[in-house]
Amino acid sequence: MNRMTVFALALVMGLVSAGFAEEKTAIVNMVDLVRFHPSRERDRKLIQDTEKEYQEKLDKQRDRFEELRADYEKAMKQARNPALNETARVDAENKAMKQRDVLADADRDLRQEMQKLQRSLSELDARLLRQVTGDIREVITKYAQEQKFTVVMDGTTLAYFDPALDVTDEVLKRMGVDPKKRHEAKEKAEKEKAEKTEKAASDDAETK
Repeated sequence: MNRMTVFALALVMGLVSAGFAEEKTAIVNMVDLVRFHPSRERDRKLIQDTEKEYQEKLDKQRDRFEELRADYEKAMKQARNPALNETARVDAENKAMKQRDVLADADRDLRQEMQKLQRSLSELDARLLRQVTGDIREVITKYAQEQKFTVVMDGTTLAYFDPALDVTDEVLKRMGVDPKKRHEAKEKAEKEKAEKTEKAASDDAETK
């Protein structure tokens, strides 16, 4: 390798290294940003209210199904009555078969309605989540541009990163959220986890 080649290679490597050095990276916790987004509590309530409304609708339909089931069982019992003559028995059996068909239709309708409402609830949740994440991305983009970050990554998808790169609290502030809420929630979760671990260890010791 001649000197010119070595010099050119060194120059290229130097430029690449300089490029990497100039990169400014930040990390955010998207799970926490979504969890503490100002709209998320409202969204959760909307989902809960919608789910309650759907459940009430299903309960009424289920009650109707149970009424039809009772009618069918009553018709079947009547058809098996040994005191009936042949004509009355045939009429009773025909009536029971009609009740069975009505019950089958009601069962199908109930299952379809359950699937429909579950799908509708999932779509509502997904739509609200897209709105929240879209808002978060806008906040992150504006913050990154102001702070001259080259890239902002989601720390929940990384195996490791330097905690000093975490700017989640700063983004929360831009969203109008006090970062203290995030840290208090984290401390509470860690405390509950420790208590569960301690209780499990205690229970295990007592069984030995």
